[in-house]
Amino acid sequence: SFCFYELGVVAPHRPKPQSRSRRDSAMGCCESTPQIPDEIIPDPTGPCHFVVKGCSMWNKDYEVFRDTVGTKQRWLFINNVPGEDESSNKSSIDLENYVRRDAANPKKGEVLWRAKYDEDPHYKQQYDSDSSSDGFSSDGFMNVTSRKLQMKWRLSTKATIKSIKYPGQEFKIKVKAKGWAQRVVSVVYNEETGAPELEYDDCEKVKKISYKIVNKATGETIDTFKIKGMSRGGALQWKCGAFNSTLEGGWFSRGNTDVLTTGGVDPGFSLLMAHICSSEFGPEEIKADLKPNWMLYFAGGWNPASFLMGGD
Repeated sequence: SFCFYELGVVAPHRPKPQSRSRRDSAMGCCESTPQIPDEIIPDPTGPCHFVVKGCSMWNKDYEVFRDTVGTKQRWLFINNVPGEDESSNKSSIDLENYVRRDAANPKKGEVLWRAKYDEDPHYKQQYDSDSSSDGFSSDGFMNVTSRKLQMKWRLSTKATIKSIKYPGQEFKIKVKAKGWAQRVVSVVYNEETGAPELEYDDCEKVKKISYKIVNKATGETIDTFKIKGMSRGGALQWKCGAFNSTLEGGWFSRGNTDVLTTGGVDPGFSLLMAHICSSEFGPEEIKADLKPNWMLYFAGGWNPASFLMGGD
């Protein structure tokens, strides 16, 4: 295993923080940006236990709690910032505290670390196989002819994580993933008109995801690790020299992410790294960004139009 302390991912010296008591009464109840807590917890140092909880199912912002979810445990804010140019795919994620001193931007806290990533990564897609079959539907009335299309895909993308409040540290995060996609194309004959119609049933699967942390200045690899738990269908887990994290699944939305950071590593870096692993570079987001190009099958001489007319 790699030692983060020796390779420079360490917490910088910080002046002793002062205790503050604030409340931002201007924040509305529907705002994504959380209100300032009554007591601002100082910036994290040393080993920490974070719990990351989504602010809303409609956005990608998160609140960070100390040890457990509770009003008095509100610690940090993970703010997803869209790219300034709508034509750009670049977005950033800011890890902020609740010290808001900028009069021109009163909802913005001090940014401890910032991650930048590509919102629309490129997937390499490859024709795999197909099969066809004839038969009857379960009700026995509609004749169904179907063809199953399959492809393999690979993803290679990256991000950068940079210290902002205490400048001097910047790292590249390299992510690789692979899996498969499947589409079942069925010809169903309309009961009333007898006309053939096409139906599609799509399925995508992420098989593996691996991560690499690289010192941007030196190019030195600091750590490599993989996601665990995808095959079991339960909690997802990530473990490396900087943190251990677990993401619990939910029925209608993702659960909370539990993050334990190690000593000698800046806990802000560890938290943000754990967060992007479970969110932007997690299996659900990778599946959501995948757009299978089923037109690849036209190169093999097959198309749905001929299939609809009774061809192969």
